Amino acid sequence: MKIDTIILGDYETNCYCVRERNDQKECSIIDPGLNPESLIRFLKVHELQPVEIVLTHGHVDHIAGVESLREYWPEVKVVIHENDAEMLTNPAMNLSIMAGTMVQARPAEVRLTDEDQYYQMIGIRFQLFHTPGHTPGGICLYSAKDQVVFVGDTLFAGSIGRTDFPTGNHQALIKAIKTKLLHLPVQTAVYPGHGPQTTIGQEKKFNPFLT
Repeated sequence: MKIDTIILGDYETNCYCVRERNDQKECSIIDPGLNPESLIRFLKVHELQPVEIVLTHGHVDHIAGVESLREYWPEVKVVIHENDAEMLTNPAMNLSIMAGTMVQARPAEVRLTDEDQYYQMIGIRFQLFHTPGHTPGGICLYSAKDQVVFVGDTLFAGSIGRTDFPTGNHQALIKAIKTKLLHLPVQTAVYPGHGPQTTIGQEKKFNPFLT
């Protein structure tokens, strides 16, 4: 798996460009956040073709670049869990006011449900984990083959996602992390929505929120 990280906006959101191989031109974009200009430049310079945008959740700092990508690549499809789907179209729910803007995107083409246990992305088979708590429809995507998991704002290096926003739930988030993520192999690389990469083993040992 080829993973490129582009850090976007004042909230320094980790946006990921994912391909099965380095020479592959089609790619998937995970969480295109605020100020997506550097992401668009990256895609154009490398002549990449985004075919889908997968959103780990619906907060503004993870969805703000959706319409910009749709403008340049009209055929791109947007994927989000059904419990966060309204955040795309509702600025009040996606917390736009906190970013000093009004982000309102068109509806997603694909709405994931709890019935969806796997998602095929650019030739890579990901196991889907619904991890509510930061938002009701937070998801994580795990590739057993590559030992990689994209966790959005569910888990960070030494921390966890905020639960003091509307619809946040601390107990649900802790339960989701412990029952779905911490059972992954300790060497699994964790790609969070903000901050540095970590591993499942590192967080099991040292994350103060999970003891």
